[in-house]
Amino acid sequence: MIASLKAVKTEFIYAPMLILALGILILMAGCGDEKVIVRYRDIPAPIDLSYPPADTFLTISNPTFSWHPGESAVLYQLQVSSSPTFISKSIDVTTQDSSYTTISNLINGSYFWRVRGQNIDGVRGDWSDADIRTFFKSDYVNYIGLVSTTRTIGIPQDLFIRGDTAYIADGQADLTIIDISDKAAPFILKNIDTIDDDFAKSVYIAPTDTFPYAFVADMDGKVQMINTADTTMLFNSSIGTQNLEEVTGYYIQDTLYIFTVRSRSGFNLAGMTIYQIVYDPLPRSGDFYIVNPIDTPADANGVDIQGNYAFIACSISGLAIVDISDIYNPFGLTFFELDGSSLAVDVEGDYAYIAADRAGFYAINVSDPSNPVISAQVNTSGRSKDIHVAGNFAFIADGSSGLKVIDISVPDSAHFVAAYTTPYAYGVWADENYIYLCDRDEGLMIFENRTSR
Repeated sequence: MIASLKAVKTEFIYAPMLILALGILILMAGCGDEKVIVRYRDIPAPIDLSYPPADTFLTISNPTFSWHPGESAVLYQLQVSSSPTFISKSIDVTTQDSSYTTISNLINGSYFWRVRGQNIDGVRGDWSDADIRTFFKSDYVNYIGLVSTTRTIGIPQDLFIRGDTAYIADGQADLTIIDISDKAAPFILKNIDTIDDDFAKSVYIAPTDTFPYAFVADMDGKVQMINTADTTMLFNSSIGTQNLEEVTGYYIQDTLYIFTVRSRSGFNLAGMTIYQIVYDPLPRSGDFYIVNPIDTPADANGVDIQGNYAFIACSISGLAIVDISDIYNPFGLTFFELDGSSLAVDVEGDYAYIAADRAGFYAINVSDPSNPVISAQVNTSGRSKDIHVAGNFAFIADGSSGLKVIDISVPDSAHFVAAYTTPYAYGVWADENYIYLCDRDEGLMIFENRTSR
């Protein structure tokens, strides 16, 4: 009996030891296999960009880019490109710092930049796609140089240059005429204010002494005809609508036709009206014929005539094109929608160039007026109010961003080249030698045009 109890006791004591030994043998049997050690690290989050801010204009050729340090990131990859696709890159570097100063010079132009982080294991995070930023590089002194500023009587909106004289649609002051024979020292020749409750928005000067009149469109619904040879003479013609935005002219067989465009006001529709002017030798009310009114579905803000077509900057409806080959029977109203609000248009050759407010600048191929095609769009960063093309460049009055210059030598690849900040630019005119800008606070600003050098 005693021997039997000892045997049972021994079995209970050594059974756990046997199980432990078997476990050790099993572990030893797996010692020959390769061990995989997994470390879990966070993938770097998208990087927050710091400088330069979006739509900044830089004049320095070697700018410094900076961004906020990313959690888990030990390295950063910076890319700068002239294309939003980043297919071709001006800069592609990796750095440990959260800033980078370029070594090679950036040429003038529009750029996009982005950054992504990389952790200690070489794993890269996403690009800062939610915050890809644009900036513009321009040493504007190579393109433009301020010559003079001349304060006007009112708030200048638009201008027309003929010879050595600048005619300013001067807001509440109607028409201001400035001698610009000396670009460095312009002076006001005369201001003509009808003292009516009006606001001059646009001015057109016939390019011949046959019709020596300034045509001024105002918001009160009048076209003022002012004799530029005898500025004491004023002729107002009411056209029965309000909110005139622009006036321009066109000659056909020695006959002058005046085009006005208007924005919507109350029950008055938006659209374009054509007038025939008879000069014999003084205009009278009976010599101012309405040829044809054309309604548009949105505010008509600007108009330009090219050949047999009238091109209308038509607010949210984009670009409107009207066949005026028979000026008494315009037809074929075609609309081409654009982003933003089309405020002004200048047509040169096969292209219509649009100032589209917050949408910036458009170049549109209109070689087939029935089928316009967008060639390029450029973000100007401001609110593009007016546009004038001279040579291979488009000059833009860009609201609070001042004067902008776009290279259109190849319209399909139009790009920004220069800027000059002013308080608030409304109207612009340019020729091969000078650029004239209407600014809310500075008045008439004259710049040397160096783009042809």
